[in-house]
Amino acid sequence: MPSSNPLKISPGAKNWIKKYFHLVESNDISLSLEIEENQLEILHLLSNKTGLVYGIPSSLIYTNHLDTKHYTNDEKLKLLIFETLLFCYKQDSKEDFNLLHFLELLGEFYVEAPIASGIENWFTLFKDKNLESRIEYILEERVKVKSPIFGTNYWLNHLSNCFVFLDVILFCEFLKNQKVTFYKNYTKYANFVLCGIVYAAYVDNQVEEKEQRMLWRFLSSANLPKFEREKIEGFIMHGISNQEFEKVLFKHSMLARITLELGIFITKGTHQTSEKEVEKLIELGKLVELNNEEIYESFELVSSYLMENEKVVSLISSDSKTHYGITNFSSRWLRILGRNKEKLVNELKESKDLIALIQKSTKHELSKEEKEQVKSQFMDILKSMPSMAIFLLPGGALLLPLILKIVPDLLPSSFKENDLEK
Repeated sequence: MPSSNPLKISPGAKNWIKKYFHLVESNDISLSLEIEENQLEILHLLSNKTGLVYGIPSSLIYTNHLDTKHYTNDEKLKLLIFETLLFCYKQDSKEDFNLLHFLELLGEFYVEAPIASGIENWFTLFKDKNLESRIEYILEERVKVKSPIFGTNYWLNHLSNCFVFLDVILFCEFLKNQKVTFYKNYTKYANFVLCGIVYAAYVDNQVEEKEQRMLWRFLSSANLPKFEREKIEGFIMHGISNQEFEKVLFKHSMLARITLELGIFITKGTHQTSEKEVEKLIELGKLVELNNEEIYESFELVSSYLMENEKVVSLISSDSKTHYGITNFSSRWLRILGRNKEKLVNELKESKDLIALIQKSTKHELSKEEKEQVKSQFMDILKSMPSMAIFLLPGGALLLPLILKIVPDLLPSSFKENDLEK
């Protein structure tokens, strides 16, 4: 029977993977799914239904019973990509689930992955960290969007990586052939998708501002080498011909489906499409070698997702970049403060305990444990004061998230979750 304790897990704090599997062991999370369809087919449907394909997580796989209303988009996407990779592993494995083997395979797969900070071979830099911590780090990096802080596309930093669905496709292939790690085919696959969605955006021979904004979002998410990125930038600005598109094409059924769906998503998600645009999108489907049934199903899947997530999609394609950034930051920190209101009270209570111990020290010698408690609580106050001061400054809601990305330890210890039961 599931435990009576409330189910809590925070993908934004350390130790969340260990906490996740602790909840699996206590039957609070079940990893069993009734799957009868083809693995790739059900994976494609799951990725579409959960929003992973679009980088806009709308649901999870094993933990939909979690209370995620206080999750940031990054945190929910991080948990979703983890669960989808876990799903791939479980579907591929013919034996009982082996947690250590799963994590080791993830480490081997991601060892050469390019990450948002630009540091490659990240495993070599974190040898002192345990396996779960390493995986947590790389997943955190994978959901980030790399964009210059003061560049014209600074607003993209407020979005999550909408290319993490490629991780799933590549991981499935890695499970079949472990010599094919993340980096081997990533650029090739990303080019395929990017050229396809640019082709889709230009189906009416022009690109609206909203469509172009979505294209820049995907390009920034892809984190391509400079030469490849500049080539795609040219396509976004001027369009792509059939001949140029055909140069990057290759046979890959799932990648073809997702490319068409992202093309439909960008056009239908930004404006009312004309009959001519629909015909050109169908032409795109045929170019990537999909049959009529697959093309029709892709239209249905995207239309369904757009209807169910209209407000989120509308916000991302909003005309106001500044409005999106401020709205996203405000909602993010309201969620964080909301889910941590009890922890804030605890932090204040701990401060009262600190005062009591200091008063006690004037009359009696403190024990070793009490001295450690004083030290720990005093350091927490020093950490919490700058973070609260920054938040209260004019524009602090914008500054605090950026500073905490650079110095995450500014948050006091009572704000950290994922503690395991003793």
